[in-house]
Amino acid sequence: MRVSGSIRLQSGTAVPLRVRLLPLAALLAATVFQLFRPDPLHAGIAMAIVPVLAAFVLGPVWTAAIAGLALVVVAAPLPFSRRFDGDDIVVVVIVFATAVGISWIRQRFVAGLVTMLSVSEAAQQAILPNLPPRVGDFACAGLYHSAQRGAWIGGDLFDVRPSPFGTRLILGDVQGHGLDAVGTASMLLSVFHEAILDEEELGGIAWRLERRILDDAAHGYVPELFASVLLAEFAEDSDEVRLLSCGHPPPLLLRGERVEEVDLKPAPVLGLRLAAPVRPGESVAVPFGADETLLAFSDGLVEARDEDGNYYPLASHLQGLVVPSPRRLIEFVWDDASRFAARMDDDVSILAVTRTGRGRTAEAARPERAERPERPVRVIGGRR
Repeated sequence: MRVSGSIRLQSGTAVPLRVRLLPLAALLAATVFQLFRPDPLHAGIAMAIVPVLAAFVLGPVWTAAIAGLALVVVAAPLPFSRRFDGDDIVVVVIVFATAVGISWIRQRFVAGLVTMLSVSEAAQQAILPNLPPRVGDFACAGLYHSAQRGAWIGGDLFDVRPSPFGTRLILGDVQGHGLDAVGTASMLLSVFHEAILDEEELGGIAWRLERRILDDAAHGYVPELFASVLLAEFAEDSDEVRLLSCGHPPPLLLRGERVEEVDLKPAPVLGLRLAAPVRPGESVAVPFGADETLLAFSDGLVEARDEDGNYYPLASHLQGLVVPSPRRLIEFVWDDASRFAARMDDDVSILAVTRTGRGRTAEAARPERAERPERPVRVIGGRR
């Protein structure tokens, strides 16, 4: 799991000192065992375990040093114990050399794994960038959890960026998992970053996303995948948020202790090839005042099920909840969903944005647009 802006994935973790000291403790124990156990067979077995243990926690140099000390103990004429004969010592040397080889192979494997994780982290930064705590007059935080065990990235993407037309948000979910989905998600996010600088309408951004995914698939640059996307625009000079969904679950609005779901009529998901790329319909304008929070999420969150097969009721679990920040909100949602769900079969992305102030500067002023009627919202729960 990754919480954007608060947790950075680490490429590797050093072995704790207490674990690295275990081979020395085992060497001391084996030496004592050899002193009071005159049977060379049992003493040799105990001593042979020491370098093998070192191979799993130390590098080849330190493993060889531990093996050398163990060999000295085995070959030394210790009192109260029978000496090993030449054949026994040869067998012990072979075991010790094998342990050093295991340590060398393990070190090479760990080095390759660290390199792979570093590349994975770089790919993650491309499609799940670290969100700043604030973008303009808006506080934001994001969370991503991969459904694949041990994976950091998948087909989900999100970002919040300023633009000449206001602060804009994208949260998307590409079909499938693996490198194909990652490549498509990275491509869509790049198109979003470019389109928000030129397109005045959210429909224009969605059209450019659709055109790119279809064109790249037609030329074989990406596989024929489809993607659901939620676009949002927060205007700093008006108390509203504009929303456009292409097959994506509608977000929730948290107004104090009230939870509201926007009554969106989504356009088709991107990449279905039902027709030539066309500009989706007009975006929906919803009131969005100070200290109110928009909570966007992928379908993997609300499709999580408990042991009885019931879906996670996100809206009802947020009823009456007042959170101090977007980060605390997404952390609560994730912890609550993790306790509820018996399993999660899809990637989960959560993005929260809170209006914290009003900025009305000439540079931040938004170009004039024709007024549109606001779309009503449906109250799910909360006090009135």
